[in-house]
Amino acid sequence: MATQARINVFPKAHFWLLIPFVLTIVGFYLSYWSKFTDAPWRQHMHGISAIAWYILVVMQPWLIHNKPVIFHKRLGIIGVFLSGAVVFSALQVMPHQVVNEFLPDVLKYGFSFADLCALAGFSICVIAGVWNAKYINVHARWLISTVFWILLPATARLVYFPLLNIYEGNPPITYLQTVYLCFIITVLLPLLYLIWLDYKKEKKVYTPYLFTLIGITFYTLAIAPMGNWQWWIDICHNIIGRGL
Repeated sequence: MATQARINVFPKAHFWLLIPFVLTIVGFYLSYWSKFTDAPWRQHMHGISAIAWYILVVMQPWLIHNKPVIFHKRLGIIGVFLSGAVVFSALQVMPHQVVNEFLPDVLKYGFSFADLCALAGFSICVIAGVWNAKYINVHARWLISTVFWILLPATARLVYFPLLNIYEGNPPITYLQTVYLCFIITVLLPLLYLIWLDYKKEKKVYTPYLFTLIGITFYTLAIAPMGNWQWWIDICHNIIGRGL
């Protein structure tokens, strides 16, 4: 019965998870992949570990439906260390963002706060997913939720950077407005839809999706004010920036 339960849960999850995977690859093309040979080691660590995590999240639901459970478990152990690499490498990139003189304050400081929130939310989802490994419905939703925490930077780049080229550096919307738009399309609406599906089928709202929706909404709306608050700017320079 346990094996059958696994087979019947999210049979097409691997297919749907390919969508954010492709968006992430394309979204970081101009800022990373097209400059791969010139990128510093810290960016390679973060970019490669994040992509590897996406691949793992895509593979895991396929394995649980098509291979013995042991393969899913073994890859899951690798995933724990891989998620740690994603967080660690991101923390190596953040200090360089804070001291970048070419970025406006809202991008340097506001997005530093958003990045910390995203890393915290991502880590909580991974830990909760491992903790609930025996409860497949909850376990799967926690790990699916990890994708949303790290999706927004890629989709915002995917939309805004081409606009920069098309409008010769003066696009009709700002980068922050692009982030808001991408949040609605790639985070808010999909999560609301997933929550609605769960409630329609099971009359239940699962914690992973609700936690992720609240968390990402919070840090998205906090970007602008945090980018201008002096107390947070001081923290960025005195603590985060000292990580160099």
